[in-house]
Amino acid sequence: MYSVIIRGGQIADGFGTPLYQADIAIEEGRIVAIAKNICESAETVIDAAELVVAPGFIDIHTHTDCTISHNPLSDSKVLQGVTTEVVGNCGIGSFPVVPERANQLAQYLAMHEQELTGDDLTWSDFTQYAQHLALQGIGVNLAPLVAHGTLRIAVVGFEDRQPTVQENKKMCQLLQIALDQGAWGLSTGLIYPPGSFAHTPELISLAKVVAAKSALFTSHIRGESTTLMEAIDEMIAIGEQSGARIQVSHLKAIGQTNWGKGKEALDKIIAARAKGIDIAADQYPYVASSTSLTALVPQWAHSGGVEALMERLAASQLHDCLVSEIGLEMKIRGGPERVMVASVVSTDNARFVGNTVQDIAQAWGCDAEDAVMRLLLQERGGVGAVYFSLSDDDVDAIMASDIVAVGSDGRGLNSNRDAKNATHPRSYGTFARVLGHYVRERQLLPLETAIYKMTALPASRLQLRDRGRIQVGLAADITLFNPNTVTDVADFKQAHRYAQGIENVLVSGQFVVREGRLTGNTPGKVLYKDR
Repeated sequence: MYSVIIRGGQIADGFGTPLYQADIAIEEGRIVAIAKNICESAETVIDAAELVVAPGFIDIHTHTDCTISHNPLSDSKVLQGVTTEVVGNCGIGSFPVVPERANQLAQYLAMHEQELTGDDLTWSDFTQYAQHLALQGIGVNLAPLVAHGTLRIAVVGFEDRQPTVQENKKMCQLLQIALDQGAWGLSTGLIYPPGSFAHTPELISLAKVVAAKSALFTSHIRGESTTLMEAIDEMIAIGEQSGARIQVSHLKAIGQTNWGKGKEALDKIIAARAKGIDIAADQYPYVASSTSLTALVPQWAHSGGVEALMERLAASQLHDCLVSEIGLEMKIRGGPERVMVASVVSTDNARFVGNTVQDIAQAWGCDAEDAVMRLLLQERGGVGAVYFSLSDDDVDAIMASDIVAVGSDGRGLNSNRDAKNATHPRSYGTFARVLGHYVRERQLLPLETAIYKMTALPASRLQLRDRGRIQVGLAADITLFNPNTVTDVADFKQAHRYAQGIENVLVSGQFVVREGRLTGNTPGKVLYKDR
């Protein structure tokens, strides 16, 4: 007797091959049989006659690092079929931690909507971080990356300078330790201080450590608007000179004057691949991005960390310069009417969540640039924002590519617990939106290709060998959905709404979603590379 049999479903194996009908048997957390008719019995039998049976979706780009502590089931993710999340992206991560800089790291994380204090950071390295989550119990698998910003804080701090030879060596050593412990690669966030302070040679030296472990080098690149093409060139150069596999995070072109460059950037990546450079990308299926409101503040103002940033925002002698640079960046992103505040730290400004910067400026009777600085000062940098600045045509062109994986850039959220804050709907709808809007409604790409972009493709980029495909012997991470009803219902006005049409989700053979509802099971685990 098997533990689970899934009968009569249309199998999407993850490789992009045509759907076929078969039964799947599961025992001890793994797929043990796939056949037209499995005659044996099972403790649980699922009638999948009207459903597509796919590998559990792998979200290659998430920020669930800290939200997993208070949302251990990662509700919004599993309810859209995600079974594995890659965390530590954009150079923002929870390890390594050195005690003397734990508070500085906590401030950095808080600026990026990661709710931890210095006292919460009880671990020092990847192993201890993984052990912490194992004791807690989680509903999804996590595949952590080493975050370059966190690495730099541990060694250099928040200073705007290049590391010394010894500091660079120390960063490489800490990275090597984390990779040896099982981390999946290195992420960089090259628009976010302190990662943005790094020059290309520093990144190449770290990428060589990554390449030696056959791990992945991911990057929120140095520019996604006017300098997009140059930023792609930097990634190509890093891949070429280090031998590392490069993943461009959430590929896009920001700002109306740059619309069309998203397709050009994709073409540049494809051309580099033709020359033998192992570079690819991922994408979320929306025309709005989301990050900290501090992204509007020039890089030089961040040198020294959050305390130094607050001093500069309050300094009268810097006011006019900051206004000019903040205004220019805000214009690139569409103007103050297209920047929406998604989260704040204090209750004092909670009334502004869901409002645009223009709305806030009008309420305060000031210019938009001053509203940005005032809000950041009052919230000590802890302001999340949504920027409506992307092009449908660019999103479509990137979506259609079979070298671009699907990644939410979101967090595992709970619709009740997190309802107080506005958020980007991608945390709730990314994968269902691809299947419903782009596959079924618009027929932009075939269903099998879309599933490949959510499963086998991200698994291959990570070198995650036992997930991402429906195949005998692999882990039974499986998502069952109705192709006729799967859809995203979260939008920018009501973001905290779960996807529909995801019927059953299994992680290592255990149901985390059964008949469209969370089970409360916590079979997830931190995955270790090469173990």
